[in-house]
Amino acid sequence: MFFAFQRSKKISMLENDSVQVITGKVLAPNEIKIPGTDIGCACYWMMTEAWKQPARKKGRKMWMPESSQQGSKGFFVEDATGKVWVVDNADVLELRSGWENSGRMGKKGTKRFVSRCIKSGDVVKIRGLITPAKGAEPGDCKVVRPNAKGMISILLRKKSKQ
Repeated sequence: MFFAFQRSKKISMLENDSVQVITGKVLAPNEIKIPGTDIGCACYWMMTEAWKQPARKKGRKMWMPESSQQGSKGFFVEDATGKVWVVDNADVLELRSGWENSGRMGKKGTKRFVSRCIKSGDVVKIRGLITPAKGAEPGDCKVVRPNAKGMISILLRKKSKQ
């Protein structure tokens, strides 16, 4: 079944060591900035492109992908019954939607970026493996970790008013 249509569980009803889908509001205690912008968010994905000649120097210049990066310092997702911690490893987050931003970079505008982010206050739908907290993670709630495919899927349901 498609992730967007899967039924969510209440956070108080989550079972440990199983892949679950939850819907709730994002609370980011440690907001981060998207590089090169002043946009604060809980997590982001960003791709940069450069205006340059193709590899074999044949043809005209075009926008070519240069790099891709992700960022997150972990955040909570809460509903009326409780909250869960989403791990702070940005490499395992799969942002399927979010606030979209784009713009030019560099002094001459020869680079541009496209980014997608989730902000504090947004309502999201998340699918991941639910486990108890370990080590330095917040100990009073459950933790969402990557599933067997190695990803935590995040889908923006409702944007916060910002």
